[in-house]
Amino acid sequence: MKHPPGDKGEAGTQRSAKETVTADSPKLEDALGDTGHSGLEPPHSPDGLAPAASERLPLQQPGAPEAEAKRKDSVTPERIGERPKVTLLPSSKDRLRRRLKEKGPDEVAVEPPAPQQNKMDKLIEILNSMRNNSSDVDAKLSTFMEEAQNSTNSEEMLGEIVRTIYHKAVSDRSFAFTAAKLCDKMALFMVEGTKFRSLLLNMLQKDFTVREALQQQDVERWLGFITFLCEVFGTMRSSTGEPFRVLVCPIYTCLRELLQSQDVKEDAVLCCSMELQSTGRLLEDQLPEMMTELLASARDKMLCPSESMLTRSLLLEVIELHANSWNPLTPPITQYYNRTIQKLTA
Repeated sequence: MKHPPGDKGEAGTQRSAKETVTADSPKLEDALGDTGHSGLEPPHSPDGLAPAASERLPLQQPGAPEAEAKRKDSVTPERIGERPKVTLLPSSKDRLRRRLKEKGPDEVAVEPPAPQQNKMDKLIEILNSMRNNSSDVDAKLSTFMEEAQNSTNSEEMLGEIVRTIYHKAVSDRSFAFTAAKLCDKMALFMVEGTKFRSLLLNMLQKDFTVREALQQQDVERWLGFITFLCEVFGTMRSSTGEPFRVLVCPIYTCLRELLQSQDVKEDAVLCCSMELQSTGRLLEDQLPEMMTELLASARDKMLCPSESMLTRSLLLEVIELHANSWNPLTPPITQYYNRTIQKLTA
């Protein structure tokens, strides 16, 4: 039979139907296991099981990133307005500027040394010039090493040099990577039977044991310690060319505590995200089961609706990076995350 004009019939009804798809994410325990490497305090034993490999996010599909990035961009501006503005610590803003390659405020000029300069004054001046003149860092590193070797004639002097580098690294997170490179070059430097490396690891161990007090009393120092700890692990190598495995468990513990922080959520998640981007592959190579548990905690936090959009964006980027085997994401996806972070922190 023929339908009269205006009668849509069953075909119209079928065309108006919609399908919905829901996805569940497993919630798992994020406690980390003790692997028996006792150079620093190990984390607690796990209470839960790690997710299976099949539960991880799928790898990127060819041709999909560009379309996905465009789709997300069209939604982001509307959703951003639903959340309050995020306030970050000055040091976190500085790290974001460096990541996004934006120009920050002018560097603080280094105070000129006194006319009669002692040995440590000269070394401190060189350290400050590394921070303020990044174009020739390698040359400055060599100059510092030469000056340190010529000036150090006692274990006490060596300890003062280590403390000076360490203090600057944990108080200025943007200097942490350069400081780690310097420590790697000076690792085997020895005076009176004491190695530079041993003094450095002792200082890291000391701050690790009091990290809870640091978090409560000086959050900038707490974040600086974790940043420097990760940079040392990612940069320094033993005499046989191996990373310091003794640092693996403490780093996983610190990253887990960053995700659990309630005081400076966005700053802590930003620190965790950036350190995982730089050392995630190496950490997973050493203890993959701990990375599985850490990422399970990151997924749970990302899916929590009470978390800020900045927190969820930073965690999603890390999860996507891990799904891509820690290889760099495609330019369209990287640009999407950079634009999103700029909007959320503007």
